Amino acid sequence: MNRLILLLPYRIRQFLYGCLISRWRISGTDIPQFIGALPDINNVGEFKLGINCSFRSYRLKQRISVWSGASLALGDRCFLNDAVTICATQEVRIGNYAKIGDQVHIYDSDFHQVTADADVYQAPVIIGNNVWIGAKSMILAGSIIGDNSVIAAGSIVKGIIPANCVAAGSPAKVIKTFDTPENWIRK
Repeated sequence: MNRLILLLPYRIRQFLYGCLISRWRISGTDIPQFIGALPDINNVGEFKLGINCSFRSYRLKQRISVWSGASLALGDRCFLNDAVTICATQEVRIGNYAKIGDQVHIYDSDFHQVTADADVYQAPVIIGNNVWIGAKSMILAGSIIGDNSVIAAGSIVKGIIPANCVAAGSPAKVIKTFDTPENWIRK
């Protein structure tokens, strides 16, 4: 269907995308840019979308699920690449100018008990402004990633990653810190 939409004039495409945004119950001030296939969105909670967000999926589409009573907020100018999966059972917040690489998974729940005497672990995930998350990384429940940080490809984040650093590994650990000029935006 998306290929047929691309053949339509810009204003008609924007109207149809607006209808989809409404159908998905996404609130925001802007219609995002869809490059390639449309994402698979299941929203029965609260999904807020910032201005000028981009969804690019040439190979595999993004899968976004917001459960009842949960919230997902994407900041201004967020970019989600191929096959990004986000599942919000409580709260997921992604800051402005965040760049999310191919096949990144972001979950605020473990979904299952680890042991018979433990509850299912659920905790908000907060990703700061201007963060870059490399391909095939996982961001797990309770994780907080500070502004301007980079998560290396293939990393698993569980816990707190401070601002202005590069973190890598499983579990991700800070391997480098750096200074960031005020108001710097990653290209």
